Amino acid sequence: MKHIYILNFLDDLNKFMEPLKKWIQEHYNNPLIWLLLFLTGLFVFQMTYSALQKEK
Repeated sequence: MKHIYILNFLDDLNKFMEPLKKWIQEHYNNPLIWLLLFLTGLFVFQMTYSALQKEK
């Protein structure tokens, strides 16, 4: 039963991400997109690192 929910979640996630993938494919040569993705990754890394350091 749990596997069905996971598969449905993954299917819904794929449906949600499809327009985003198409948009990125159309605008992949825009350096602002890559900068935004890089900065978003840094932000997520920093937030995760901060949360893990609070335990020390």
